[in-house]
Amino acid sequence: MLTLGAGVALGLVALLAYHSGRRRGRVSLPASLVAELRQHKIQCLGEPPERVTLEIALLCESDEREVGVPSATRR
Repeated sequence: MLTLGAGVALGLVALLAYHSGRRRGRVSLPASLVAELRQHKIQCLGEPPERVTLEIALLCESDEREVGVPSATRR
């Protein structure tokens, strides 16, 4: 019975965290992970650097200087 209660509690916490994140609309990732993602998309997938920079800046909450967004486009 205790295991079932813990499972239900974990499910509720996960559901609340998911919906909270969706309301915010952007993902928060560590700068090192964002840099790795950017490098992978450019080098491995061959995507244009400008497109990758814009895509990451629009989707992720991170220091925009880390992903190479020009200073004119920063908020």
